[in-house]
Amino acid sequence: MNGEVILSICAVLTLLIFAVGVVLVILNRKDLKRVVRILGVCVFLMLMSGIYPYYAKESYAIGLTLVESMCAMLLNSNPGEILAGFNGFDVAYIGVYKTVLLALLIVAPLFTVGITLSFFSEKFTRIVYRIRSNFKDTYLFSAINERTLCIAEDIAATHKKAVIVFALRISEEDLDAETLARIKDINAYVINDDIVQIGHTLRHVRNYYLLGTDSSENLDSGLRLYKKYNGEHTDKVNMWLYTKNEISEVIFDHLYETFNVRLINEEGLIARALATDYPLYDAVKGGKLSILLVGGGNIGLEILRTLTMCSCLGDDVQVDINVIDLNGEKAKATFEKTSPALAEKWNIKFHSADIKTSAFTEVLNGIEPTYIVVSLGSETLNMETTLYIRRKYGIENGLPLIHALVDHKSIDEQITPNLCVSDWKYNTEHRKFESTPICSFEIKTFGSYEDTYKGLRIGASYRDCLAVAVNAANRGITTVDSVNNAEALTDLYNQVCFYKDYSDAFAVSIPYKLWLLGLELAEDGKGDVSALERALEICADKLRKHENKRYEAFMRGKGWTQMMPDEVVDGRISNKLQKKHARLDTRYTEVLEKMTGRDFAKEDIRSMMNLPTVIRLANALYGKNYSVRKKEM
Repeated sequence: MNGEVILSICAVLTLLIFAVGVVLVILNRKDLKRVVRILGVCVFLMLMSGIYPYYAKESYAIGLTLVESMCAMLLNSNPGEILAGFNGFDVAYIGVYKTVLLALLIVAPLFTVGITLSFFSEKFTRIVYRIRSNFKDTYLFSAINERTLCIAEDIAATHKKAVIVFALRISEEDLDAETLARIKDINAYVINDDIVQIGHTLRHVRNYYLLGTDSSENLDSGLRLYKKYNGEHTDKVNMWLYTKNEISEVIFDHLYETFNVRLINEEGLIARALATDYPLYDAVKGGKLSILLVGGGNIGLEILRTLTMCSCLGDDVQVDINVIDLNGEKAKATFEKTSPALAEKWNIKFHSADIKTSAFTEVLNGIEPTYIVVSLGSETLNMETTLYIRRKYGIENGLPLIHALVDHKSIDEQITPNLCVSDWKYNTEHRKFESTPICSFEIKTFGSYEDTYKGLRIGASYRDCLAVAVNAANRGITTVDSVNNAEALTDLYNQVCFYKDYSDAFAVSIPYKLWLLGLELAEDGKGDVSALERALEICADKLRKHENKRYEAFMRGKGWTQMMPDEVVDGRISNKLQKKHARLDTRYTEVLEKMTGRDFAKEDIRSMMNLPTVIRLANALYGKNYSVRKKEM
């Protein structure tokens, strides 16, 4: 065959390989390892097709092409010598052909190194991480689950160049395709190692998220991180620790000095978000609030504690709470152990019923709720039960409000909007059925991983800023300035677990306090709180009584009990070890004032008068101004 024809065929083949390589690289652009290997293979195939004309008459041509090309580079010989055989061809594009081939000869060894490194990606990933971590803040996760993926995706969306690392005893090959794709989408690294062993300097902030499903393992990792950084006394280490017990709180309340620790109580986050997003005062009907909770497991009881705290809506609102569980007596005993006297003082009734039997219907027949929460074992069961309850009670003037706990936001986005009852009629003219919507089920979902963990960083939501502001205002801070800046106030907020939890619970209650005054928060950019200041001059005592009752519910929900006056020694009105506090029940306030010489009523009113300051501080921290205005009916 003519040499010029061979050269033209090889040129076309080289272009075809190049085009296929580009397409494959685009399709696999999120997998760096695969991209390197695809490019490497394409370069070598283009090289072989390009040099083939030189060996056209040799039977061993293809076998030696790659070898000779590599030897030319490795032995530092002149690559141009390989092209000498083309000089006899008089082809218009021979110069371009030689240039491309020379470039391939130079690039080929580089991809040899790249392909080799791709088989040692673990070491390569560590090296890249160490380099990038010297210039960027780092976010390290000890587990791969829905919690951590939601947080990581939110971090990647808000911090485009964030360094995100999943450090755990697992390799990428052990991950399912969907999880791996989500990790690749946010350009995160997976390092097969214990998160505590990951090395880096402290030039930038290191954020540790210990959010595995095993609270004991999380605590173990947290304690080992404490030992690692103990003595550094740095403000560049933050830790979030998922826990379901009080052990972590007691330990890190003592060990805080080393770095910032935020304990994550998932059930508490979900419960307080529910009370914030769907406030109980919207369910008051004719001066009555009737709460129905279906499901008395861990999350159900946490929701019960929060709703009890938020149900303090003044003397004008009568409140009753009913809980239905498969084993109502067991749920009641658990609740009484963890939250002493709360059920008794807040008129909480427990019922036993299997939701899959007629016993459930019989219990519902004696209850007329205005606010319903369903928190059973699975989102499917929750939705099925919610549909049944909605059919049972129907809907009148928007009530009863009904809320179903779900794990994934897709339920809310895809299924809930389509839960609509339609009336079907056959149209004889068009010979088809036509539907007329009668009503929507009006079911509100809450508690998805996306909603719960999105923005799990202090200051990500206005409620977070309110909580930081509550803590600051209680310490006498009135403005955000160069000294009391966002970082300093956040650090102050993080220091003591009890005050942090108290401040967050108080932040949840602020819209409820405003409702009692006929007011509400509005994001209008003005930051005008004069309506609140005027109302406080008249109604501060009303808020004081509300706060006393709410505080008792909060404290009893956390396991505190009443300290009797005869137990008060040297003016100390609390016993942290025994979780006793003398100011839970207002019946003993007068006796305590005589014993301690304090005027608790004035102290409480002074605290309520701090509300405008709290809102101003939160506005400054959040960067957006909320105003207080008369509530729109």
